[in-house]
Amino acid sequence: MSLQLLSTVPVVLVAVLCVGAFLDCVRTPGERVRHVPKPLWLLFMLSAPIVGGLAWTYLGKRPEPRESTGDMTKGPVHRTGPFVHQR
Repeated sequence: MSLQLLSTVPVVLVAVLCVGAFLDCVRTPGERVRHVPKPLWLLFMLSAPIVGGLAWTYLGKRPEPRESTGDMTKGPVHRTGPFVHQR
């Protein structure tokens, strides 16, 4: 591999992180944003793209609320069949 290609890969990865975090922040509803208002997150990501993108990814928004399904709340699945050891 050439040296130019090896130096281009980190630049592309950082650009993808920054653009992805910025677009994610823009698309996230205001009620899911943590710590500071969304416009401040956007300014932080524009002024410090790498640190801002990482901070947004790990600290910026609340996780999506999980919707409980009837099948998942009943407990563990007990499997039966020829390869299951009976106790």
